[in-house]
Order: sequence, then structure tokens, then C-alpha cells
Amino acid sequence: MKNKVKIIFVDIDWTILDHSKFPAEFDLISIEALKNCQRNGIKVFLCSARPFHSIKQVKMLDLFSPDGIICSNGGLIIYKGEIIYRTYVENDDFVKLCKLAEKYGANVEGIRPYDCFISNNNYEDILAVHSTYPEEMPPIEDYHNQDVLGVGLFVKEEYDEIFKKELPNLKYYFRFHPNGVDIANEIHDKGESVKFVLNYLKINKNESASFGDDLQDITMFEQTGYSFAMDNAKEEAKKAAKYITKSVSSSGVAHALNKLAKGDI
Repeated sequence: MKNKVKIIFVDIDWTILDHSKFPAEFDLISIEALKNCQRNGIKVFLCSARPFHSIKQVKMLDLFSPDGIICSNGGLIIYKGEIIYRTYVENDDFVKLCKLAEKYGANVEGIRPYDCFISNNNYEDILAVHSTYPEEMPPIEDYHNQDVLGVGLFVKEEYDEIFKKELPNLKYYFRFHPNGVDIANEIHDKGESVKFVLNYLKINKNESASFGDDLQDITMFEQTGYSFAMDNAKEEAKKAAKYITKSVSSSGVAHALNKLAKGDI
């Protein structure tokens, strides 16, 4: 690339995975463009709110082998198959959350580095989330102080204030679906994770690019020299990005990478 980009951070959902199709379809043109970047020595990191097992289940890794993955919105970072950063939920907080979920007919998904489990057999809200983000149903397991990086809480919005009040130590509470919430002991932030990776690999901010569509991508945009919001992105994300590219349905990532390669940006 004429602009000497050395690393690219790319979101998955609505960026290279098109949910306007049913079932959702990957943007194969953009994925091939990312592979071509790798062939030219540019590192590519997936940067998603999805945990690792979800990225794997959606078959992303069957299509593409990224240099690294930022999972769970920054709760876990993998580089060349090795974990270089991760967070944990305290055991007492997780146990309390499971008991509270059972009390209100909700369910909890414990997210470990490479897999997950659920706490009980209340499936209603899980099935509602999976109707939007199709995944396999996790196994029900008893919790025995395993390392949990983050939590998926399957509960309706009307219970938000109850869970927030009862679980003050879990500072990250992000509702991504009417029936689903991401929870963690600290705020997971794509921007901080991108900054960590850049420092780890000793790459300058001005030598990086990012692609996304949602509010969680805004801090990622702030930490990269070239930031691209998809045309289908939320307005707040568009305002935060330096550039707007075509929609996921029109291979917006490939379009922007082509312009970068030609030096048109």
C-alpha cells in the first residue's frame, strides 16, 4: 500500500458478515482483499464483540486465518495462536450472577477463552438471541471456579436496572440485543485493545487502519490512523470515522483497501 499501512483491524458483523441476507453471508470479496493484504506483509486482526467460540462457530476461521483476534470486545487477545491478553470475572461475582439469573428466569453464559457453558435450562431468551445470531446451544455445566473472561446474560431489558444494582462490581454492561447483554468485571474496549496490540507489535498508530459499523467500533477508530465506517454503520460511528466506505453488501472493506493501495486516500 502506498500509505504504508502495516496492520488492519476489522470488525465482523455488518462489516464483513452481511446480516441483511438470510442466512447471513460473508463478504468473500473483502475477505479475499484482506488475504491479499497479508500476502503483501500487512497483519490483519479480527476485532469483534463476539467471543472466540462464537467467531469459530460462525465459520469465520474456515474462510480466513487472521494474524490475530481481539475477542469479546477486548476481553481476550490472541496473536499467532497464543493468548497475549485476557481479563477475568471474579468467582464470587459470577456465582451471584448465576443465582440472580435463576431467580428471574434468565440464563448466564460463562465465556472461557476458547469455549463456553450456560448455567441452567431456561432457553427462551437464548433462543431469541440465536434467532439473530445463530449459534449452537452451549452445554449446561456447574461452575467450579473456572476462568471466566466475560458473561453473556440472556434476559429482557426490563430487568437491566435490577442486575446493574445487584452486581456493582461488574462494570461493563452492554445490551447488544433485546434479549442479550454482555457483562464483564471491567469495561472491555476495542480501542484499548487496539492500542495494546500496536504497542505489543511496535507499530505506529499512523500505520494502522480499522473497519467497523457500530458504537463499540468508535474507540477502535480513535486508535488507528485510517478509520472506515461502513455505509450501513450507525450514524455515531460514521461521525467518528475519518472515512465512510461502501456497505457490507457492496464489499465496502475491499473498496476501501483498493483505494488505500492506490494511494487515493
